[in-house]
Amino acid sequence: MDFQRQTLKTPCAVSSLCWSGDALVDPVGGLVRYHLDGSTDDPHVRYAYRFDRAVMSPDGRYSVLYESLGTAGLLLDGTRVVRQLMRDFYQAHVHDYPVALHTLPSGRTLLAHCPESYCVVELEDAATGERLTKRDNTPADIFHSRLQFSPDGRYLASAGWIWHPVDAASVFDVPRALEEPASLDSAALMDGVENGIFLTSVAFGARDTLVFVRVDESRDGDTFYLGTYSLAEKKVLSEVELEQPAGPLMVVDAEHIVDFFGHPKLVSRTTGRVVQRWEDLDTGKVLSSMRHHLPPPPHFAMDAAHRRFAVGTASGIEVITLAAQ
Repeated sequence: MDFQRQTLKTPCAVSSLCWSGDALVDPVGGLVRYHLDGSTDDPHVRYAYRFDRAVMSPDGRYSVLYESLGTAGLLLDGTRVVRQLMRDFYQAHVHDYPVALHTLPSGRTLLAHCPESYCVVELEDAATGERLTKRDNTPADIFHSRLQFSPDGRYLASAGWIWHPVDAASVFDVPRALEEPASLDSAALMDGVENGIFLTSVAFGARDTLVFVRVDESRDGDTFYLGTYSLAEKKVLSEVELEQPAGPLMVVDAEHIVDFFGHPKLVSRTTGRVVQRWEDLDTGKVLSSMRHHLPPPPHFAMDAAHRRFAVGTASGIEVITLAAQ
């Protein structure tokens, strides 16, 4: 597959990395904005804490800075502090902070996080802090992590873990959760794919599908599979053995994904084989949400809608844009 590569120079290594339109933003580094034309906007704001990751709302208005293996977060509206966030301390040092933002067509931005318990996902109005999913019931015992909304906001995915420990993914229907908050606490994770157990990574694909990485553990070593799951039909549509282990995913199209384990790799969804590598770009050795035993991964950001991703380096940002087929 053809691709274009662009280098954006930065004064130093970025402290976080998010896409916002045609710009790359470093919220932790003070919301510095690096445009693809080479220009830079720097509001000269710094937040004096050990935040090391960030997420942004699709409209670029809100961002959350957080300590990925800690408990503290900070919600911003532009550069203005809206409020501080916290997550449950229990095992917080083990797995990635669960947080995601999505802007609804009405203009309201939803904040998804776990402010009180590691196993309770809450949806809030980002602007007001109103809790939209109040309930009083017993949740499934899941360590939620790596929350992400589908592009249309219909679904919210969690790629976390459960004891023993083992990786597990779950997907929630957002409109239903706003009407029936208890649906966020279902014990059934994902029908038709062993209830989501052994899924190490997920990413939303086209037409209500979820692309996943599943690991099959054995004494002879782990085998990784790449699959596609239908959220509407609640069944696996396809699955193929991967040539190599895979970590965080970006869905490119019906034929390819980009895997970010070790370095970015373009992988065939049909064969599981790597068809393109960018070995000079380090994206860390993270396979799942449990990463306390690993060095912090370098910063990278995905923009699946525009078939591109960006990787932070010591002196810049490398942008890879994949050609449409």
